[in-house]
Amino acid sequence: MVSRSRPLAAGLGVIAIALAVAACGSSDAPSAPDVPTVTPATASPAPPGPAATPAGIVVPTPAGSRGLAVDDGVVAVLDPAGTTVLRYRDIVPGAEPQRSTTPPLNRLVGAGGGSFVGVGPGVIARISPDGTVATTPVDVADPTALARTGAGEILVGTADGRVLVFDRDLRPGRVIDGFVRVDDITVSPKDADLPGEQVVVLDRAQSSVTPITLSDGNLGPALRAGNGATTATVDRYGRVLVANTRDDELIGFFGSPLVMRFRYPVADGPYAVDYDDTRNLAWVSTTANNEVVAYDLSGGEPEEKHRFPAVAQPDSIAVDDATGTVYVLSERGGLQVATPDNALRGVVTVGPSGG
Repeated sequence: MVSRSRPLAAGLGVIAIALAVAACGSSDAPSAPDVPTVTPATASPAPPGPAATPAGIVVPTPAGSRGLAVDDGVVAVLDPAGTTVLRYRDIVPGAEPQRSTTPPLNRLVGAGGGSFVGVGPGVIARISPDGTVATTPVDVADPTALARTGAGEILVGTADGRVLVFDRDLRPGRVIDGFVRVDDITVSPKDADLPGEQVVVLDRAQSSVTPITLSDGNLGPALRAGNGATTATVDRYGRVLVANTRDDELIGFFGSPLVMRFRYPVADGPYAVDYDDTRNLAWVSTTANNEVVAYDLSGGEPEEKHRFPAVAQPDSIAVDDATGTVYVLSERGGLQVATPDNALRGVVTVGPSGG
C-alpha cells in the first residue's frame, strides 16, 4: 500500500515560532504579541441542500446549539443562547433532554460522574449530575476555550490570547499570556507516554500549537500546524491531533519537547476531532460533505477504518470511550448518536484493511 502521508515541510513542524513568554499573575489584558499571523480558519460550509440520511439516530436540538460534551454516559449541549444546558442519557428516538438554566455560557467540559463545568463571560458554572447549577464569578470577558486537568484545575482560554488557571475550588491563579488568541486547550492523561501532564494551546491566528507549563507559566516552542488549524484533541498516549481545516489535513504531534509526527490528507474540510481511547480510533468530522471518518493510528500514521453520513454541518463531535458511541452535533440543528449497533455495523463504509 502506498503511503498517502505528506513529508514534513521545512519550517512547518520542528521550527519554533518566536513567541513572547509571560507568566504574570495579573488579569490585565496584554497587547497581542508581534508575531506572524493568518486569518483564523473556520469550519468549511456544508452543502446547502439536504444531507444524506445520517447514520444512527438523530434527536432534535435547536439550530446554533454548541458546547457538546460527554461525561460518564451523559451528553450535554448548550442551547443557542448558552442559557440552558440540555443533558441526555440513554438517547433513543424522540428522547427529551433534562434542562438546567445557567448564566450565558459558551463552552462545556466533563467534570466526572456525569457532571460538567461551563464558562461564559464573567462566570464559571458547575452542573451537577442532578442538574443543579452553582456559579462563581470570574474575571474573563470573552472565553474561547475550556479544559480541565487531572487535578481538577480549570483552564480558560480567552480571545485576547491568555490562559487563566483556576484551582479545583475556582480560586484564580496564574495567568499565562503570549498568544494572539486561545482557541483550544488539550490536557494529556496522567498515564500518557510523557514525563508529566502536558498542556497544549492551539492558536488559530498563528495556526500553531504550543506547550505551556502551569506551574511557572512558561511557554514551550510553538509549532506551526499548517495554514488553518481549527480544533484539537489528545489521545491516551498524549498525542495531540489537530484538524488543519484550510489545508485538508489531520496533523499529529507528540513528545516532550513536542514534535510533529505526521501530516495526513483528509478531504472536505476536517474540523471537529475526538479520540476513542478504548478502541484507539481518531474520529474526524468533514463538514464540506457532512461525513464523519475514523482513523486507526496504531501504525504511526492514520489508516481509515470507518466512515458514515453525518448530520448537516457537523461542527462538534464527542466520543464515549466506554461504549464507543459517537455523538455529532449539527450547527443547523440535531444531535446524532452513532453506536456500534446502530451505525458502525453495516451502514459504515469500512476501510481497506477491515473494521
